[in-house]
Amino acid sequence: MFHSKKLLTIIFPTLLLMTLIGCTRGERYSFTNDPKPASRHTLDTHKAVSQELNFDDDRDFKDSQKGFIAKLDGPIKSKDGMKEIFDPVKFPSLTQGKPPETVNPSLWRQSQLTSINGLFRVTDHIYQVRGIDLANVSFIRGKKGWIVIDPLMTTETAKTALELVRKNVENLPVTAVIFTHSHIDHFGGVYGVASKSELESGKIQVIASKDFVYESVSENVIAGTAMSRRAEYMYARTLDFGPQGSVGTGLGSYTANGEYAIAKPTTIIDRDKSLVVDGVTIEFMFTPGAEAPTEMMAYFPRDNALCGAEILSHTMHNIQTLRGAQVRDSLKWSKHIQRGLEKYSKAEVLFNSHHWPTFGNDRVVSHMASQRDLYKFIHDQSVNRLNKGLSGTELSDSIKLNRNLARNFANRGYYGSLSHNTRAVYDKYLGFFDGNPAHLNPLPDVESAKKTIAYMGGAGDVLEMAIKDYKIGEYRFVAEVLNKLVFAQPKNVKAKQLLADTYEQLAYQAENATWRNFYVQGAQELRYGVGMPAPATASPAILSQMDTELLLDYLSVRVNSEKANGTDLTLELNITDKKERYYLTLRNSVLNYSKKRPQEQNRQLASDDNASINLKHGQFVKLAMGAVSFAELDEKNINYSGDKKVFDALNETLDTFPNTFNIVTP
Repeated sequence: MFHSKKLLTIIFPTLLLMTLIGCTRGERYSFTNDPKPASRHTLDTHKAVSQELNFDDDRDFKDSQKGFIAKLDGPIKSKDGMKEIFDPVKFPSLTQGKPPETVNPSLWRQSQLTSINGLFRVTDHIYQVRGIDLANVSFIRGKKGWIVIDPLMTTETAKTALELVRKNVENLPVTAVIFTHSHIDHFGGVYGVASKSELESGKIQVIASKDFVYESVSENVIAGTAMSRRAEYMYARTLDFGPQGSVGTGLGSYTANGEYAIAKPTTIIDRDKSLVVDGVTIEFMFTPGAEAPTEMMAYFPRDNALCGAEILSHTMHNIQTLRGAQVRDSLKWSKHIQRGLEKYSKAEVLFNSHHWPTFGNDRVVSHMASQRDLYKFIHDQSVNRLNKGLSGTELSDSIKLNRNLARNFANRGYYGSLSHNTRAVYDKYLGFFDGNPAHLNPLPDVESAKKTIAYMGGAGDVLEMAIKDYKIGEYRFVAEVLNKLVFAQPKNVKAKQLLADTYEQLAYQAENATWRNFYVQGAQELRYGVGMPAPATASPAILSQMDTELLLDYLSVRVNSEKANGTDLTLELNITDKKERYYLTLRNSVLNYSKKRPQEQNRQLASDDNASINLKHGQFVKLAMGAVSFAELDEKNINYSGDKKVFDALNETLDTFPNTFNIVTP
C-alpha cells in the first residue's frame, strides 16, 4: 500500500502535466510541410496590438470611400486576354470582417483599406483611381483635357484607369503627364495614357524632376538581378493571397505584372517653381534625396490641395527597402515635410501617390506634422544610440516609438518598420561594421554554420533544443539557430520544416506587410524549393532610355575578375545613332571607359590594340545587358575594324547573371 501511494504521488502529477501540455495550444509539434495555425504566443501578440490601438477610429475608412464614383469588379487582362495583369477583387474577399488568427489585426486593417478600389472624386477638379495597382493615379481637370499624375506601373492598369475616368467623368484627351518621382510604380504605365508618338513628339507635356530618367532606369539595373530576386520576397509574388499567405504590401495590394515603359520629360523641375499646365497653376516643390533620389510634391491653388507624392503616406515608409536600395535620408525627409508645412499649411486636402486622401485643414496639418516627427524621430534616436556605442541590432531593439506617434495608424510599420529603418540609419552613418573585431572578418555562411552546429553538439541536439524553444514562442532565436542548421545541412528535412513553421509564426505576428511576405515566402521555399523567377521590370521601352555610360557601368559589373586576370585590351565603341564615341580598356580585371583616346592621355593607360565597332544604341543595349554576345550581334548596321579577337577576348570575361538564386538555403 505504501508503495502504491508513493507511485500514485509520482504518476498523477506527471499525467496532469502531460495533459496540460497536450491541451495547450500549439504545444504538440509534428514535422510536416503543411501550414500551421497561429500559436498561443502569436495570439498573445495580436491581443497586445488590439489593446494598444483604437480600432473604433473609422476616419480612414470614411476618407477612403469619400467621393466614390465607380469600381472594377473583375481582373485587368493583357491585350490578348491571356494574362492577368491585376485583379482588384482578390483582396476584398479576403479582408472583410474580423482579422483571422493568422494575421496581425493592425495589418489586416491596413489591408482592408488598401484593397478598396475604384474611381474617386477628391475635389471639384481632382480625381483618383486607387486599388488597381500598387500605387494611385490622379487626374486633374485642365482647360483642354486631363493632366495625369503618376500613371501607375503598367500600360494595362493605367489604360483601365483612364477609361474609368473618361466613362464616368469626362471623355477628354490627356494633355500632360506628371511623374512625381523615379520609382516604376509611378511611371511604368505611361503608354496606357499616352502613345509613344504623342510623348516623343512633345504633343503631350511630360513634367518630372531633375535626373528623373537616369534615376528611374539606374536603380534596378546595376544590382537589378539581386533586387528582383529579393523583391519576390518583399512583394510575395509567387504566393497565394490569403490568411496564411500574403495580405498585401502595406503600401498597396500587390504589384501589377504587365507592360512597362517610360517617357522623357519635356519640362524639368530642379527647384521650387510655379507652372501653368493646360491652364492650371501648379506649384512644384522639389524634394530630392529622401523617399526617392529625385522627387517633387505639387500644390494646386485652385483646389487648395497638396499632392504629397510619396513623401507622405499612411504608413511608416522605408529608410532602406528590404528588396535592396541605397539608404535614404530620414533627416532630409523630415525637413522636406517641414518645408511643405511652412509653404502649404493652408491646404484643405492632401492626396498622395499611395493610399487615400486626408480631408480638412486641421487633419492635413496634423498628419503632415506627425509624419515629419516620425522620420525625425527615427533619425535622431538612431544617431543618439549609435553615439552611445550601440550596434545596429542593439539600437533597433532598444528604440520604441513615442506613444503619441505609435498610436497614429499612419505611423505604423506596415511597409517600413522601426526595426529595419533604425538599422538603415546606422548603416548610413557607420556602414555594415559595428566595431566588434569578431564581426570584422567572419566566416562565410556555410562554413560558419557547420562549425556552429558542431560546437552546439550536432544537429540532433540543436533540433531538440529548437523544438523546445519553438513551443515556448522563442521564434526569433529559433530562426537564428535553425538557419545555421539549414545552411550546415541543407538536406536536413526536419530542420527546414521546423524553420518554415517558425517563419510562419513570425509572419502571423508581423504588423509589417513586407516582413510578413519575407517570412511566408521563405517558409514556402524551405518547403517546396525556389519557384519561377520574377519578371524583369527592365522592359525594352525602359532599356531604350538608358544612356550609354550607364550601360557601360553595367557592362563593367559583368566582368569576372578571375576570367579577366591577365587580359589587356583596348577597343573603340561608336554608337552611330547617338553620335557617341567611347574608348574601353580592360586591365587589372577592371573595365574603364573614356571619351578620350587612352593614348592621348598617357600611353601607359592602354594596350596597343586597334579595334573598333560601330553599332546602334539598341544593339548595344542587348550587348551590355547580356542578351547577346559580340558574336551573336545582328550584323546589320554593325561595322568592325581591326582585330575582332579583341571583342572575343572581352566577351570571354563577361558573366551573365542568373535570373534567380537561393536565399533561405545555401
